[in-house]
Amino acid sequence: MGKGGLTHGLKYQARCLVAVSGPNQHSRWLAGTNALREENVIQLLEFNPETDSIKVVASYLHGQEIWHLAPHPQDAQTLATISNHGGTSTAALWSINAKAQLEKKAELTAGNGIPRSVLWHAQRHNEAISIEDGHWRLWNIDSTANMTGDVGAGDVYTLWGGAWDPHDLNRLVTAGGNGVQVWDVRSLKKMAEIPDAHLMPVRDIDFAHQQQHRIVSAGDDRKVCIWDLRALGGSATPLLELGGHSHWVWQAKYNPHHDSLLLSASSDSLVNLWHTPISAGESSARGQGASRGPSQTGQKGFGKEAQDGLACTYDDHEDSVYGVAWSLVDPWTFASLSYDGRLVVNRVPSQTKYKILI
Repeated sequence: MGKGGLTHGLKYQARCLVAVSGPNQHSRWLAGTNALREENVIQLLEFNPETDSIKVVASYLHGQEIWHLAPHPQDAQTLATISNHGGTSTAALWSINAKAQLEKKAELTAGNGIPRSVLWHAQRHNEAISIEDGHWRLWNIDSTANMTGDVGAGDVYTLWGGAWDPHDLNRLVTAGGNGVQVWDVRSLKKMAEIPDAHLMPVRDIDFAHQQQHRIVSAGDDRKVCIWDLRALGGSATPLLELGGHSHWVWQAKYNPHHDSLLLSASSDSLVNLWHTPISAGESSARGQGASRGPSQTGQKGFGKEAQDGLACTYDDHEDSVYGVAWSLVDPWTFASLSYDGRLVVNRVPSQTKYKILI
């Protein structure tokens, strides 16, 4: 187990956590509350490793319960949210004005489905994708939001989320039903899929930051799976399957600097840190005689003597953990958020860190 992290309490229950950059080298995150009958807020939080403290840099009133947060990658004053009010879900774009207040710019509204997530283009600041039940849509955003593409998911009625490929911005991967779908953003057509990537719904997708064609998926079947997008289809098998949770896995995130480090957050109230040097192709692991097959730590695929497997479990939470996010400035620091509003900042254990650096 981890040694216990630094804790910050939000006033209400919460589900949304995302890392953002700031003017200094301190780690920052946005967290949004999810209270049904209260005035919800988005807090900008900063962790100072020198004083080992968390401070609230800003707090923005939002009103409606927040189900998703997507800050703009280049413009710190712009963000997207998905909120719910009276049973109606809305994807909206906001700007932060000079008075540190949210001003609604536009809504990404085009159908009757429930919006699940908003993805920003990494380079074109005015381009975004919204994902909802049965559809994903491409948007051009200026003073208003103009839909430039509408793609139906076919037999996959529910799309839970997705990720825009940072290595190939013409490729989108979605988590739909129990499967994973790959789309061409230019032609607006499906390129490939894994129809049964998990035994239950897939909740999250994330791309490796260093390796091309590598993704991780998280599902209600309690599994975290690593896939190579060059080898998909009905008979596709994961490069690595990790099974260290006892309930649904809501998120799985690659470390921005080291593909061998993964975080997973689950309804079992735990956050798991995975060290996967073999599946990540690290040279220090490649010559150690890795073989395929199950191992003692609950994973299958690559692995021998727990080379790929669980590095640490963090049990700071007492409720379902819905969000986990790596720091954008420190590769060894991350935050997690549980439904009771508890945000915890933790670090990668020294022994795992040294395995990567030495």
